[in-house]
Amino acid sequence: MDHKGKTKKKRLGGLKLRRDHASKLKQIKAGHKALDEMWKRYEFIVNTSKDFLSLIDADYNYIAVNNAYCKAHNKKQKEIVDRSVSSIWGEKVFNGIISRHLDKCFAGEEVNYHSEFEFAAIGVRIMDVTYYPYRNNKGTVTHAVVVSRDITERRRAEEQIRQQLQRLTTLREIDMAILSSLDLKVILNVLLNHLMEHLNIDAAAIMLLNPHTLTLEYAEGRGFSSHSIRHTKMRLGEGLAGRVALERQAVCIHNLHEKEEICARNPFIKDENLVFYYGIPLIAKGNVKGTLEVFNRKPMDPGTEWLDFTEALAGQAAIAIDNATMFNDLQRSNIELSLAYDTTIEGWSRALDLRDKETEGHSQRVTELTLFMGRSMGMSESELVHVRRGALLHDIGKMGIPDSILFKPGALSNEEWDIMKRHPVYAYEMLSPINFLKPAIDIPYCHHEKWDGSGYPRGLKGENIPLAARIFAVSDVWDALCSNRSYRPSFSEEKALEYIRSLEGIQFDPEVIKVFLSM
Repeated sequence: MDHKGKTKKKRLGGLKLRRDHASKLKQIKAGHKALDEMWKRYEFIVNTSKDFLSLIDADYNYIAVNNAYCKAHNKKQKEIVDRSVSSIWGEKVFNGIISRHLDKCFAGEEVNYHSEFEFAAIGVRIMDVTYYPYRNNKGTVTHAVVVSRDITERRRAEEQIRQQLQRLTTLREIDMAILSSLDLKVILNVLLNHLMEHLNIDAAAIMLLNPHTLTLEYAEGRGFSSHSIRHTKMRLGEGLAGRVALERQAVCIHNLHEKEEICARNPFIKDENLVFYYGIPLIAKGNVKGTLEVFNRKPMDPGTEWLDFTEALAGQAAIAIDNATMFNDLQRSNIELSLAYDTTIEGWSRALDLRDKETEGHSQRVTELTLFMGRSMGMSESELVHVRRGALLHDIGKMGIPDSILFKPGALSNEEWDIMKRHPVYAYEMLSPINFLKPAIDIPYCHHEKWDGSGYPRGLKGENIPLAARIFAVSDVWDALCSNRSYRPSFSEEKALEYIRSLEGIQFDPEVIKVFLSM
């Protein structure tokens, strides 16, 4: 090849090298541009994140932080980057919580924990912090990537939900206490225990209204160091509780010490060093039952939920007081009614005895003996209540028998005897319409029935005769034998016992006779 050819080939080779070089430069520039674009995207993502992001080297210095992190500290990036972590957080916080987690991270451990941190711009926040170990190509941890997420609002919402669930549970427990007991003291104790636990207060008291004297009187309390409040009594309109009850409105006082007239009327306030007061009227079915008073020894600024929960507790207290009062009133009325019934029955019994001077006191004597035998034979006290009433009224049917027959000095004719035998039926007809006395009918109706079935009015036999009537029959005959009658003198005890023994299995239940003779 001649010289010109070589020169041309050389030029063409150089041109190709330049073209290849330019192409490579173009590719490099394109690569750099792509990297720049990718970095900008990552930087945008990092800086728009609401999480606090930071990169820390092995010397515990900041290498990079995002905007959220800077805003929280109220600093610019240049004021944080290349500075030590301890200089930003302070030695106390750094040594207290951060350094040990960084140590674990650089040891290759991923660390996650929740803690409170105080930031210059946003104050105290609860953070969910995770330390990720960043490794180089050789697997060595060279940096810590720290991601901190503000979970304060979430925690507050969780706490709010927890409190609401807890308060609902509390209300349910109080409902159960109200349903399971009508003892007002027990119910008020349950209510105050829950109130003290869930409202974070120092003291509380329940005052009940006496409707007769229009006076509020201390019922139950918690958290007081002395007993002076227990002697508190005030008329409607007097004092804090009196004002709450009279006006039927809640009263909230944030600083009792600023109310000199209140402290003067209620000396226990100063003695107990009480500052905060919240009083609520206890109203059920439109009637004031008393007041619930809540105290604290430090100032309080209760929120809506606290107030709502306290009012709910007050509502339950009012219902409990109303239920217990109604129950106590009903019990008292029932007792008074039972006493009235028993007094009336005793009056009837004495009136029956007074008709016949020979049998005066008979009803009381046979009643006591029948009750004694009934207990010996295992009858319950509730059964004996009806036995007593039946025994007292055993001859009430004789009110339907003409006096000419009832007090005839001589023997009765067959026709007269048939009329006399009607007195158990008359007793049944007189007593059965009275629901209160239905359980007491066995003795008046069946005390002339006999074990062998030869008695009257129905000819019942053996255990078909009610037990109360079988027991009473023995008592009745025993007392009659041991008493003087116009047609015969009283039997001696030995003769009366012998007579009763002779009728065992004929007129009387053998088991009842055994108990009677053992007495």
